[in-house]
Amino acid sequence: MKAELLPALLELLGARFAPLTKPIRKNLAALSVAFLQVLSSVRSGNGKLSLAALARALPTPGTAHAREKRLHRFLRNPRLDFRTMTSALATILLASRKRFCPLLLDQTKSGPAQALMAAIPYAGRALPLACYAFAYPLSEPNLGSQNQLEHLFLLDTEASLPSRVIPVWIADRAYARSLLLEQSEREGRLYILRGRKGTLITYQGRRMKLGQLPALPRQAIRYENVLYHAHRQVAADVIVYHDPSYQECWHLLVPVAFRKVLEAEEVIALYRERMQIEQSFRDFKTHLGLRGLKLQQEIASRMGRLLLAFCLAYVLCILLGESPLGEEARKVWEHPRLRPRHGTTRTLSALSVAMILLSHPAWVRRSMALLLKIIGGAIAGRPLLSPTLVYLPPTSGP
Repeated sequence: MKAELLPALLELLGARFAPLTKPIRKNLAALSVAFLQVLSSVRSGNGKLSLAALARALPTPGTAHAREKRLHRFLRNPRLDFRTMTSALATILLASRKRFCPLLLDQTKSGPAQALMAAIPYAGRALPLACYAFAYPLSEPNLGSQNQLEHLFLLDTEASLPSRVIPVWIADRAYARSLLLEQSEREGRLYILRGRKGTLITYQGRRMKLGQLPALPRQAIRYENVLYHAHRQVAADVIVYHDPSYQECWHLLVPVAFRKVLEAEEVIALYRERMQIEQSFRDFKTHLGLRGLKLQQEIASRMGRLLLAFCLAYVLCILLGESPLGEEARKVWEHPRLRPRHGTTRTLSALSVAMILLSHPAWVRRSMALLLKIIGGAIAGRPLLSPTLVYLPPTSGP
């Protein structure tokens, strides 16, 4: 695996991640191979990752101690930055023609490190596009509050995308703040945010709580020009959807200006995909073992660089698991559920299938050939994701 993948990844990074320095590109390629090597061991959910284990898997010359020192130097290097990685990942994943693209937004933690992540929903998982790690209390002078940090994250991610790709941010109730809606309206941002049912709103001159808007079973009802929040009163459309099998009704906030783009049924379908980022968080913490990773110094910054380095390897794994070869392996290894769960009878995720392909002797040669083909396509400038799989229908605007 190491001998075949490393030159291909070096060529990809040289072609598509050129703003990164050559030493960082070399270390990033080596660390991506190490991640794939760890994943190919089909670790259990309780498997814990250590920097020593990653260092041992690095396809670089020298002693084990030399590889550990190399890994530590890489994790301390500030030149591996958020914006450059996001821009490069977006370039290889997304087509450049004008489209609206859903981006899932959420936060997770590993030990004392917190991580904000933006990801593209795909194959029951979320392909990481941007990741920013931090720790409480916020120490950087320009990040005076969590709200400022999240706003900066949105701006930086949007600036890193191809100029003709327009993100549609999808997030849960933690981000349904009137200040964020106000900023998004001012900056022309598209969003689908689940509102808090206890928030005071004004609709058709009547003051009420958001949760008091009427709902009908399995029907998406749109309430236009709702003033969200008692004091700020930010104008938004609210799409109410009630599924009797859910614990609570959905109250989804969307911008008024993009009413024609974000139709009610489309909004419901997109918000259903929000849980995919939670599944990817579980992958990071269990299959790779980040939950058990112990960092002693500069925890947030080093964890952030580790996650950025993991993004490329994770994307390759998900694409491999969802490929025609992955579907072929699924037919052999999967035992489907008798009754659908969350709309599917599958029992193996795309990542689980990829782990089988990378580890089983009967499949590993074909899976390596396919990985090299995927990387070759990215080197040639072909987007790794088909527009029909991840984009909303093209449109001329609001």
